[in-house]
Amino acid sequence: MDAHGWLKRLLLCLVVLSFSGCLQASAANTLSISPEHARYSLNDVTRYWHTETPLTLRDVLDHTEDFQPVTSDDDLHLGYTQGDTWLTARLHNASPRPATWLVTFEYPFLDVVTLYTLRAQFSEVQQSGSALPLSARALAHRQAVFPVMLAGGETVTLYSQVTAAGSKVLSYSVMTPDSFYTQNDRHNFWLATYFGMLLALGVYNFLLFLGLKERVFLYYALFSFGFTLAILTFNGLGTLIFWSALGEHTARLVAIGFTFASAMATLFAQSFLNTWRYSPRWHRMLSGCRMIYWVALLAALLLPIQYALRLMDVVGFSASLLLLVCGIYCSWRRVPSARLFVVAWSIFLLGAAVFALRNMSILPANFVTLHGIQIGSAIEMLLLSFALAARFNKLKWQKERAQANTVAMLKKQEAALEAKVAARTHALEQLANHDMLTGLLNRHGLVRYAEAALARSHDQHEPLALIMCDLDRFKPINDQFGHEAGDFVLQQVAKRLAHVAREGDHCARFGGDEFILLLEHIQDPSLLDDICSRITQAVSAPIKLPCGALVQVGISIGMSLSRDDNCTLAQLLKEADCHMYAEKSRQTNRSYGYGSA
Repeated sequence: MDAHGWLKRLLLCLVVLSFSGCLQASAANTLSISPEHARYSLNDVTRYWHTETPLTLRDVLDHTEDFQPVTSDDDLHLGYTQGDTWLTARLHNASPRPATWLVTFEYPFLDVVTLYTLRAQFSEVQQSGSALPLSARALAHRQAVFPVMLAGGETVTLYSQVTAAGSKVLSYSVMTPDSFYTQNDRHNFWLATYFGMLLALGVYNFLLFLGLKERVFLYYALFSFGFTLAILTFNGLGTLIFWSALGEHTARLVAIGFTFASAMATLFAQSFLNTWRYSPRWHRMLSGCRMIYWVALLAALLLPIQYALRLMDVVGFSASLLLLVCGIYCSWRRVPSARLFVVAWSIFLLGAAVFALRNMSILPANFVTLHGIQIGSAIEMLLLSFALAARFNKLKWQKERAQANTVAMLKKQEAALEAKVAARTHALEQLANHDMLTGLLNRHGLVRYAEAALARSHDQHEPLALIMCDLDRFKPINDQFGHEAGDFVLQQVAKRLAHVAREGDHCARFGGDEFILLLEHIQDPSLLDDICSRITQAVSAPIKLPCGALVQVGISIGMSLSRDDNCTLAQLLKEADCHMYAEKSRQTNRSYGYGSA
């Protein structure tokens, strides 16, 4: 220990010796403790004195008559008060054996607690509190905890100096180490469960936001972050684990966290309830309140800590009440999930109201009021998580349906495109293989089908027949009536040839006024004579032109028949052409008549 520490101890001992008489006279009722009982409340044997003037222990010992007895636990619940509060109590070890006890302040949100242990021969000074770094605390714990060693039968006087910018809840007790650590393990379990739930919900909703790009999940994650920051600091875990070096500014994190959470809660409510759609008036009101909350957040950074904490209570309570009323209205308007929102927020509002009213010393300090906001927030966040899970499932279903609709639309478009391509391909094939005037096969189409027909003829050992037709006296029709009339005659001749042909036969316009018939499955060659006769009869029938005139053309026919497997289309055409012109030379005296219908 350094010289400064020894000097401090020496002065304190002199104070104790000088005022030992006063201590005896002013001491409150003595609490007898023994290891048979694990925990004792110090409230019943405590006297207290609140002063707004900074005092030393010597000053306090000069004014022991100003201390007041504690008649109920409410006397130690001072709310937001300026200055320091002094507590004094006497402890007597009823056991003949020495023992170590732990003096524990139940409320963790106390800035600095200084414990003076006055003995007959010497005294001890210990400090703890949320505003002190861990190295300066009597015991590295989230609460103010002080070990006190008592010899067998020893009596000591305790003086506690409490400084806190927040609400002062000064209930304290003395416990055996075993009892304290058993209780501590139980509290740590529930705190770990609680904060683990908050962390899991926050991270889960943030990941949902990254995946779905829905802002409602981001707002809820930020709300959870602000709330977790405040509760972590309020319970002392934040300072114990993360930011013990902040000192007196630790309490400001509570105000910042709760105020930020209130602002984000309005954004979450707007998005969750779709107020812009179902209630534009409430949407504008929540937006206006959120601007006020942003200003309050700035004030929480700049105002003195105690005023910032009081502003936090007002903001938190008003935001909770506002959102509850908004939820009730949206529930009345049958907004989806509004009823679950009302139930969840009612529970949270109850916890927030209990928290704020206890801070203002309107409600007494007990387990429910100390942990009301944690209980309410846990239930509220679980219920809202169910609502968000339902929202997630709905969004997932909508996304899957949209994807299915998109796939169906793409398949439909693909089918339509394929049909269009097929139609275009068919049209191109028609253009490539068919004559535009008559609709019959052209030369290219004839060659294509003739090659396939010759292959089938070879495989089936059946002859293939080719009939070549050339119109007679066609040119005079063009000369007398024009080319349009000539085209009309060619179209009519093509129709008549197609009508005479059998099913499976192929008709082609070979060029000009020449036509080709390709016939498969000719088992009886005598059948060709009958077909040629019918062709001649059909083509020679009069044709009525669009102008009303009747014209008549003749036809010369030549035939060829594939007789071996090596026969080609060129050979068939050549042979049929020779027979056709031989036939045409024999028809030298044919006459044709022209006139009106």
